[in-house]
Amino acid sequence: MEKPDTPTALANAAGISLPYASQLLSDNPIQRRTPSRPLAIHIYRTTGWRHPMLSELSDDQIAVFEQVEPWTPRQDAAA
Repeated sequence: MEKPDTPTALANAAGISLPYASQLLSDNPIQRRTPSRPLAIHIYRTTGWRHPMLSELSDDQIAVFEQVEPWTPRQDAAA
């Protein structure tokens, strides 16, 4: 699947902030951010878009990473 069209679409689908979604989708290398691997996998699972950091991984490899390092939403991480 292609990259989400807008930061709003990514933010809503992945449950992340709009500014962070904008940074993840930015074409400007100075503004662009790279998500953590667990978040990149979560984005892939919720939107179907593979962030470039996942592009070389097979689905089986992603599944292993997902088991070892599951994504935890920010509000749950503090608990």
